[in-house]
Amino acid sequence: MTSSSSSRVCVTGASGYIATCLIKKLLQRGCVVHATLRNLGDEKKTAPLKELPGAVERLVLFEADMYDADTFEPAIAGCEFVFLLATPLHHDPRSTKYKNTTEAAVDAMRIILQQCERSKTVRRVIHTASVTATSPLREDGGEGYKDFINESCWTPLDHSHSYNNTMVDVLSPFHNVSHSNISHIHVNVNESIHITSI
Repeated sequence: MTSSSSSRVCVTGASGYIATCLIKKLLQRGCVVHATLRNLGDEKKTAPLKELPGAVERLVLFEADMYDADTFEPAIAGCEFVFLLATPLHHDPRSTKYKNTTEAAVDAMRIILQQCERSKTVRRVIHTASVTATSPLREDGGEGYKDFINESCWTPLDHSHSYNNTMVDVLSPFHNVSHSNISHIHVNVNESIHITSI
């Protein structure tokens, strides 16, 4: 990505650690950053972003939620690059549309990619996953590990981690499904948008 003072970049999930570091770097490079958060009224999440050097001049905060993916469109409008870092950590019990966070996030990703296409300005989408999405475990259930790891090595959705906690239980299936399915979603999106999944 060659960024200049004229580049507009959207970063979803702006209050997360990676997103905050990314926003800081983008602002240092002179980019205008459209950053999304679930709740703009949460000062614990917005204050660190507003304090970043260059934020007053080039950071615009937008309220957006993966359970209501249409809310991302204003943040995407006019941007050349979109970083998808948002991940729903808790299932919205009021949701009648989705049974879990994975379903909500995968549908949101599909909708966001359509918004990127409609924008006519987005050239690249960068989707991030998690190390929990990949697995060196043998698929035959045998002991040991695969000889090598590549893009075909996914953690089984029913895999039990020895260090399980609520965060791993939520993130592992989401990142696995979203990372492995983004290429299928991309098939229906204009080929002029380059999608990178890391």
